[in-house]
Formats: sequence, C-alpha cells, structure tokens
Amino acid sequence: MFKFNYSKFNRVVTLTGLDTIVGFLPFFRGKVLKPRKSIRKIAKPKVVIVKSPRRDIELMVRRAFNILDGLSDIIGSDSTILIKPNVGFSYVEANTNPKVVEAVVKVVKEYNPRRIIIAESAVRGSDTSYNFEITGLYNIARKYNVDIVDLKRSGDIVTVETYGLKLKTVKVYRLAYEADVIISIPKLKRHVEAGVTISLKNMMGILPDSEKGRFHILDLHQCIVDLNTVFKPDIAVVDALDVMAFTGPSHGEMIKANMIIVSKDAVAADAIAALELFKLEGVKDPVRELYSVKHIVQAEKMGLGTANPEKINVIREVI
Repeated sequence: MFKFNYSKFNRVVTLTGLDTIVGFLPFFRGKVLKPRKSIRKIAKPKVVIVKSPRRDIELMVRRAFNILDGLSDIIGSDSTILIKPNVGFSYVEANTNPKVVEAVVKVVKEYNPRRIIIAESAVRGSDTSYNFEITGLYNIARKYNVDIVDLKRSGDIVTVETYGLKLKTVKVYRLAYEADVIISIPKLKRHVEAGVTISLKNMMGILPDSEKGRFHILDLHQCIVDLNTVFKPDIAVVDALDVMAFTGPSHGEMIKANMIIVSKDAVAADAIAALELFKLEGVKDPVRELYSVKHIVQAEKMGLGTANPEKINVIREVI
C-alpha cells in the first residue's frame, strides 16, 4: 500500500522553491496534532534587567534567574528543554551572543533535565549549520554535552493546531512540538517588517521555510501571535549586550547596551526590551512606539502576556 512520505516531500519542495505555495494547500499539511500546552498568562509579570559594563555574562544570567525565583517551577527532571537562540544569519553581529547561550545552558544543566537541545532554522537562504560553526555554538554544545540541531536538516515536520486567528494550523519541526520547555534567547534588534524581533518573533526559527513565507504573505504580526498561542517561550532571555538599532534584522547600527533582559512572561519581556531599544535610539515617545509594534500589542489582547508597561514589575540591577 502506498504511504505518502511527508518528510521527503518537504525536502523536495524546499529545494525546488515550491515550499511557500505548497504551504497553502491543506492536503500537504499532513495529520493535524493537538497542542501540547494551553495558553498560560502570568498574573503579575516581572522583567529583570541586569546591566554589567564589565560583561560578566554568566553572573548576569544567574542574577536574573535568581530574582525570578529560579527555574524549578519550569524545569523538571523529566523535561526536554529546547533552547532557541537567534542564529539566523551568517552575519555574526545579527545573531545571539554565544556567551549568553553558554550561560543559559550552564544554569539549565544544574536542574538536571532529561535533555537539552540547542536548535534553529535559519532565515531563508542561510545555512544554519554554518551559522552554528561561525558563532561557536557547536563548540559550546560539545563542551556541555548537549544536543545541537540544524532543524532544516532534520526534515521532521509536523502540523499543529493553534488557538490563533489567521493560522488555524502551523507546520513546525517535531523537536519543538515535543519539547516540554522552550527558552527563547533572541538578540534585541529592529526588524524592517515586524518593527522589532525579540522573543516572540524568534519563535519563527522553529518553522520550515514554507511557513516563514506563508507568515509574510498572510499577516506577519498576527501569524507571530498565532504561533505563540501554542509555542510561547516559557522563559525569555534577551541578549541586549549589543543592540541592533534603526534597521534590521541585519546590518543595523550596533549600540553597546551591556544588558540582559529576562522574564517568564515573553510578552512582557518583549515590551520592556522594545522600550529599551527605542530609548537607545532616542525615540521621543518610546511607549507610543511600543504600541505601534502590532504583534506585541496583539499578544496581550489574546491573553498571551502583558504588554502594558504600567502593569509590569521591572527590576533593574547593575553588577
């Protein structure tokens, strides 16, 4: 009996450039899986901003986690942890600082989870494995004996139901679907289409290229929110050491900010990180600029987290 092989098919359509078109055809989306998590909103979100001119990155990350009462409420001994940095570009400055990833891996390992996976699917036309190499992430994975996966080469894609408005289903790599905990480690940057790219937008790196194209065609902002209804990070660790300002997601102006921004509410993390970016740019009214970032505002409206800065407890430390 003939059995359709979706993994092989996905590889073929990606190589032939038909991936975005095929993404709109229901038959080729495969069996639809139910979400493994429900929407979880934190009642009183905290966002921690740790600044260190000397850049003691491990200390910065540890201090932020300690202020948030650690990770024991998120990570268990049976947990599979997906660490999702932004490694989408061959232009190193556009990617998450690998020392931030290393610090997070080191701390997470202390909770003895079952498995830790660093994973990424780079932007269309970029080689994820090459990006891992030039950023040193392969070396970090070997040093701490954790898995590192180029999702594009894994080829194992599933279709998942969402709680979204535009996207009723979304194709993601199986590793993301099977992860118990997602830690998003984005680089704080401007984005020419999304306004900013922080922890919510960073989750597009669990998508095959066909879905990335579909997001841009349908409604990028709403699709980012719809994706996060089922794949919202459990914790966001925003690399704001060197911030990409004015334009992005590559070749923007780099500003040294020496900050790590951390929260268990990814929407709140993005809202406060965006405000910090706008202040660095000298924007006259940063709050007004924040409310122009549609996916952050819409994420709050759909109950994913808190975007209103007045309702977020921001804790600042300098070390």
